[in-house]
Amino acid sequence: MPVHTMPEICPSSGYDENAIKHAHLPRSIWAARVVWGRWDASNLRIMIDVEQCSGCCVGPHGWTVTSNDRDGLGIPGLMKTLRRSHCLELDGRSVWFDECSHQRIALGDYGDFSDGHFKRYGNVLEHMQDMQSLGFDPTDPAYRPVVSRASGYHSALNRMQNQNDLVATFHNEERHLELYQPVGLSLPNNRHFTLLLKALSTRLADKHLVIRVIQCSQVYAVDRMGERKDLGGSALDGGRCSLEPSTYTPLCTIASPQVWRRGPACVLRREQFKGIRLALTDNCVW
Repeated sequence: MPVHTMPEICPSSGYDENAIKHAHLPRSIWAARVVWGRWDASNLRIMIDVEQCSGCCVGPHGWTVTSNDRDGLGIPGLMKTLRRSHCLELDGRSVWFDECSHQRIALGDYGDFSDGHFKRYGNVLEHMQDMQSLGFDPTDPAYRPVVSRASGYHSALNRMQNQNDLVATFHNEERHLELYQPVGLSLPNNRHFTLLLKALSTRLADKHLVIRVIQCSQVYAVDRMGERKDLGGSALDGGRCSLEPSTYTPLCTIASPQVWRRGPACVLRREQFKGIRLALTDNCVW
């Protein structure tokens, strides 16, 4: 495969800009896909993947722009997170979440995301049962969620005796949440899970993935002074989104894995592929 100079990406144009290209392998329907981006001098990521090309690229010499995010915690592969509104610290690192109190969401769920709503279709871990022949072992501890200690942003929470159990999120518009005994659960950032996402890339093309959730035993809305807002004296409605009756899942992080994305169709290339398929069909002897 010929080597081409990677384009310059100016950090001032946006920290989440990456470059992506396809390089077709000669006399085949396969292509090498290269994604790269630099957020700062010490943070360079490159992803090289080989996939069957369906005609969705602009040619072997063309670079296009894609986007992925840095994250406070490691994530399995390049991803673009969506709708980040609440901030917490997990194991001392700032991580952004979105509120999901009115939906039933679990770690590893995948589906469509539009207009602020996530439509669940399944869970990536459910597919492992029928993928054991490919070397994926559902009992392998490498696929277990990563558990993190959650700590909060707000400083006006001194009214409880045990402050270690009470955490408040930071919200850009001061719609903070108060969480009691919160725990962070994240998808593991390792080779095993990255290969699982790759193996699911065909059947889950253009889907979104829940990569992180916060679980707690109680959740309330609070003002900027840490005082609970009047919600009838109870936790947020619809927040109990866990199988455990005393557990709420009020926050999650939804992302678009780069390995699941498919670009818009290149009309000329699809017509070329259509001609090849017709020629092969005409030459077949039945």
